[in-house]
Amino acid sequence: MIYKQGEIPLDINARRSAPISTNIQFFTQDTGSAKLSFSFTKDGVPLPLSAVDAKIVLLYADDSFYKRSLILTDKVNGKAEYVLSDEELKHYGQVKAEVKLYYTNGQALATIFFTFSIAKTLEDQNIVPVAEYYIDDFESLRAGINKTVDEISQTLEEIKAKFDEFENIETKDGAQEKANAAQEKAEAYTDQHAAKTDNPHKVTKSQVGLDKVDNIKQLAKSDFDSF
Repeated sequence: MIYKQGEIPLDINARRSAPISTNIQFFTQDTGSAKLSFSFTKDGVPLPLSAVDAKIVLLYADDSFYKRSLILTDKVNGKAEYVLSDEELKHYGQVKAEVKLYYTNGQALATIFFTFSIAKTLEDQNIVPVAEYYIDDFESLRAGINKTVDEISQTLEEIKAKFDEFENIETKDGAQEKANAAQEKAEAYTDQHAAKTDNPHKVTKSQVGLDKVDNIKQLAKSDFDSF
């Protein structure tokens, strides 16, 4: 990758100092190549950047405001960098910026602010930028909220589907009641027809395999005894 790289040394101390006016200049069409490189020191030695979130705050000439994270390239030797986005490059003019270091133990350090500039190319002479406000933390929060809303909606749909499924499932007691009723009906039907000897359904001998048997009345036992 090829970059237009502006080097900015930042020393962390409590001495009163004038803002750093750099000679760094980018152009509105330095797409993906406008890089600010930082080296942090404290008391003359590199400031380690472990357990820290480094943010750069940029105020553009049209009052656009950006607050974004730096990329920590060498935590041991206090090195970090930031590449301006295409949207930021549209906000031409002088840019005021500062870096803030947020440590995980709750401490924070702010550096002295510095300036650099963005110039319009010839073909961008007629562009009119619109003021923008972008803060990494807010955008992350918004993305998190949107994700949470989506997850809640999905969970509600799953719960609704479970309730619909539950309504279609027969309960154990309900199924037993239906089984008992069917058994009682079958037993009543069987008892009713078992008590009938007049062949109510008109069943023929051939239907039950007795077509070879003659319809002869059997003698009573007393008749047999008389022989």
